[in-house]
Amino acid sequence: MIALALTYCGLWRYNDSTVTNFTLNFVGYVYEDKKGNIWISGASESGNKFGLSRYEEKFLSHKKPTVTEIAQSLNLFGILEATDGSIWFGAFDGVYRYDGHTITDFKK
Repeated sequence: MIALALTYCGLWRYNDSTVTNFTLNFVGYVYEDKKGNIWISGASESGNKFGLSRYEEKFLSHKKPTVTEIAQSLNLFGILEATDGSIWFGAFDGVYRYDGHTITDFKK
């Protein structure tokens, strides 16, 4: 069993008595989609931008899970999954949808 914990110092994983911090930067929101992927908002791996990142379920048990940075330069306020599997997220400047390939904003 893998358990995740969110702190201001990142996202931590507990797995069979081992505790690992696999995001070293600030994390604001965490969401697990129906495929088991973990979506986070917060500082990018480089630490100089905020945005949306995804950790794939199949890599969560690895010592350093693979992360995909989906969007940068966004201060996010929430993450949700729609019934079609698209990921919706809110930011200071509006609402966005990620369909697996493209980010669409609904500011206009």
